[in-house]
Amino acid sequence: MEQNVELRKGKRPFGKRDLIGYFFGDFGCNMSFALQSTYLFIFYTQHIGIRLEHWAIIILITKIFDGINDPIAGFLIDKIGARAKGDKFKPWIKYGGPVLALVPMLMFIDSSGWSYVARLGICFVTYLAWDLAYTVVNVPYGALNSVMTTDPVQRTQLSTVRSYGAILASLPLGIIIPMFVYENQAVNGETVSMFVGQNMFIIAGALGLVALASFAILYFNVEERVVVEPELNEDGEIVEAGVISTVKSLAKNRPFWGMMVSAVGLLLFTMGANQLYQLTLQMYYNDGTLSSYLTLMYIAPLVFGGIFGTALVKRFGKKNVSSYPLIFAAILLSGAYFIEIPNPYVYLGIILVATTIGFGQTLYTWALMSDVIDYQEYISGSRNEGSVYALYSMGRKMMQGISSSVVPFAITMIAPTLVANDPSTWTTQSSLGIRNLSIIFAVIGNVIMFIGFHFIYNLDNKKLEEVNAELNARRNKKATANVGVEVVPEPVDGGLVTAVETV
Repeated sequence: MEQNVELRKGKRPFGKRDLIGYFFGDFGCNMSFALQSTYLFIFYTQHIGIRLEHWAIIILITKIFDGINDPIAGFLIDKIGARAKGDKFKPWIKYGGPVLALVPMLMFIDSSGWSYVARLGICFVTYLAWDLAYTVVNVPYGALNSVMTTDPVQRTQLSTVRSYGAILASLPLGIIIPMFVYENQAVNGETVSMFVGQNMFIIAGALGLVALASFAILYFNVEERVVVEPELNEDGEIVEAGVISTVKSLAKNRPFWGMMVSAVGLLLFTMGANQLYQLTLQMYYNDGTLSSYLTLMYIAPLVFGGIFGTALVKRFGKKNVSSYPLIFAAILLSGAYFIEIPNPYVYLGIILVATTIGFGQTLYTWALMSDVIDYQEYISGSRNEGSVYALYSMGRKMMQGISSSVVPFAITMIAPTLVANDPSTWTTQSSLGIRNLSIIFAVIGNVIMFIGFHFIYNLDNKKLEEVNAELNARRNKKATANVGVEVVPEPVDGGLVTAVETV
């Protein structure tokens, strides 16, 4: 399909190299993100010995701080990018990637023999350092999708390979690591599954090297093609979009708020459920190594989406494919709450089916976000990819922080006598409470995501066609008949667009 696309001079057409490179971006990011989201809570509460309530406070504080620095990073990216002659987002990945690849080792230093205050200190400082490094890389990486192509099909492909990269990065972490960090120990005459974290430092270092190579593949294989020239005043100076003006325009961006509501369901409740699944297998079913099977939650949506996803999206659109199945998942999980499930494989099977049928929100979230950025340009005339994505990222990280705090606080409420690193306190009643809590979190998460995607996010196929037609009309107005020849930019709705090539 031919489409008028604004390309920077000398850039090759969109192709497989871009998909491969973009795949490795989230593959590299999740070498550390999946590691910390899956194991950091257990590492510090069960191996290092930090109390649940203290962990909750540390994570809440660091996530709030990290959420604040996301929009700051986004505005800096837009400000510096407006003046840059070359790429807008790739330089941030070039210099931030190595830091993000290696800093996770600091988080998993074995400080179990240190004083309690020192253990709290290293937890706080190293987690904050990781958060900062992740922001510097992940915000520009996420915004890259919107400047690599304007073709909605290609953007969906980028979103899909990004999801594949994130999920496939989680597989070795979920399958292999439990074999090295759980062991059976006798406590009060009973065998319990204990987490031992001495090997986590070496594991983090090995994964860091993989991340370093992944960021290099990303950097050398993706291209920034779409150019939106900055607005100039009468003196030819760049007019920068301020924080307040961007936030005001986002207030009118309904699909943006749909994504934010969905993020509440995903990150506050569904990710919280993932932590509780892990604890359920360890404490209720007494076998932490079974958490290896949780990786099927990542594999199954990929397989199902790979087989049926394209046809379903063409027939129903990304919005509907991402929303309606979540209701069926919530109904299935609700039934599991009222049924005693003595077999852990039945428990895992129910989770697997619910996750699989909700594959749309896993695979197409980032394609939906690229459409949100287009809608922002449609309603305001100003694109500001970095700022829009950073504000979305801020909301996501706030939810992650709250989730990381809510889970331990919820555990202390339903099991006030439970001490994470003392298995003698893992009573039948407390472990059953954790099992039930995991189902409640999952159900609430699916319902909230459905509300966000279905009732608030309004970019269905018809609306997207309207948005793309209007944006193409604005851009084609600036197109030159001489393919590959640069043209002098002209003002368009408060911004400037340079069209230099047609593909």
